[in-house]
Amino acid sequence: MDQWIQQYKWALLLWTSFLLLLVLLFKPWETSTFDTDVSFEKEHIEKDYGELNPDVEEIIELGKGLMGTPFHSGGNNPEKGFNSSGFVQYIYKEATGIRMPRLAAHQYDLGKKLSKEELYPGDLVFFEGDTIMSGVYTGHGEFLVVSQSNGVEQRSLFADGFWSEHFIGGKRMTDEDMRDLHPSTYTDHPHPIIREAIMYLDTPYVFGGNTTNGFDCSFFIQQVLRESSEIYLPRVTKDQFQLGEEIDKDDIKPGDVLFFSGVDTQGNGNENDPRMDWDVNHVGIYVGGEYMIHASRTEKMTQLSFINDYWGDAFVEARRYDHMSLNDEFAVVQEASTHLFSKDFTTPGFVKHVYEKSMGITIPTTAEEQWNSGSPVNRDHLEIGDILFFQGSNSYLSALYIGHDLAMFASSSAGVTIRHLDYDEFFKENYLGARRGWV
Repeated sequence: MDQWIQQYKWALLLWTSFLLLLVLLFKPWETSTFDTDVSFEKEHIEKDYGELNPDVEEIIELGKGLMGTPFHSGGNNPEKGFNSSGFVQYIYKEATGIRMPRLAAHQYDLGKKLSKEELYPGDLVFFEGDTIMSGVYTGHGEFLVVSQSNGVEQRSLFADGFWSEHFIGGKRMTDEDMRDLHPSTYTDHPHPIIREAIMYLDTPYVFGGNTTNGFDCSFFIQQVLRESSEIYLPRVTKDQFQLGEEIDKDDIKPGDVLFFSGVDTQGNGNENDPRMDWDVNHVGIYVGGEYMIHASRTEKMTQLSFINDYWGDAFVEARRYDHMSLNDEFAVVQEASTHLFSKDFTTPGFVKHVYEKSMGITIPTTAEEQWNSGSPVNRDHLEIGDILFFQGSNSYLSALYIGHDLAMFASSSAGVTIRHLDYDEFFKENYLGARRGWV
């Protein structure tokens, strides 16, 4: 052994010297994770951000003022409480007016991605546990967030192990994001459909709702197109999808209607919701950029939404209805539309009322008398204002023709509504004919 050491001692000395030199050069004791974190934390705690933007100051002040507000699953207001994304949505809306998405995962789709080192007061911070959670960075390594145990609270990216370990990144809203998510961007929009649509922002979502106090996605489309452009569409999404001009994805313009499949069908209390089997079951209006406005069940209101991968994967087709506008030319349709969803009429009584109010013409009271008193009209030569007739279970049923193969009639179950002569099974199978010519 001594002989072996003597033989290789110079080689051993050379390797020992080399290893010592590496240790001195790289100083591993100075680059430990602990020391790096301490240095990074110290830098952020002492950082001078200068004068903050007034919107940022308002976001942080409002957020801190809500500290202690309890956690509430799905909550997005101080009265009921918040979850993390509801808290972010609320303070951004109140402080800046912009409409952030309701889900943290969709909030994470917005803005410019930031590392921990790049965070600035007002930026969004995101964490991933069982789900993605969002919060607002307040500066100096701290942020506001909602936890189930403490509600709205201020935590540290460094001192709080859970939040530090589960941090997945920050986001900063760009000027484009702020513009596209702010209602004022659309109030003077050149397209009348968008100007009308923005007026319903924040309206509560009500599945099957037929009033402007609360409605679902298809009522929203029907209401907006009728009020803005005198375009009359059926009540439900799958029927709206049958009409209009099909638009290539690359040619979609603001005001076009977007159809989606496989979304927004849960949570309405009906496990056998027939919409789940439809080719399309959700609809919105394209407003430009990568955004749409729609009545969202998830958001529980009419909302501006970024068309992220979720919506992109669900997208089916876009439609344009400009050619269907009646351009304020038909008083009979305008009068009839004022009674949509009303249950105050019998089927022939609705037609009689509209004729008297819009044209001053008195027609018979019953559908059979109306059928026998007018002049027959061929289906291929129908004109707006003609009266259509269908075979009911016990008597004739009458309806108003409003153009584009659409009929408006009074139903005992749905009130005054709009149906398509070919796409509605009952209307197609029971059509008898049409009449006009009352004086």
